[in-house]
Amino acid sequence: MKITIPEEVWVELYTQISAHILEYSSLDPVFEIDENGVERYTEDKQDQFCEIVEDVESILESHFRKEND
Repeated sequence: MKITIPEEVWVELYTQISAHILEYSSLDPVFEIDENGVERYTEDKQDQFCEIVEDVESILESHFRKEND
């Protein structure tokens, strides 16, 4: 039996876990400052983040179920 969690909690979980993995496993800079002065992931790191999210969601799906799924 899987535990059901609200979708907003699901998103918060995969976002925080994926960001942690990315930031603590990267050897090169993760963030850059854009032309508006906003800190964001570099293009390569954004791609890596999306790949990590897929893996993290797979792990979450093995233990939890999203509400409204």
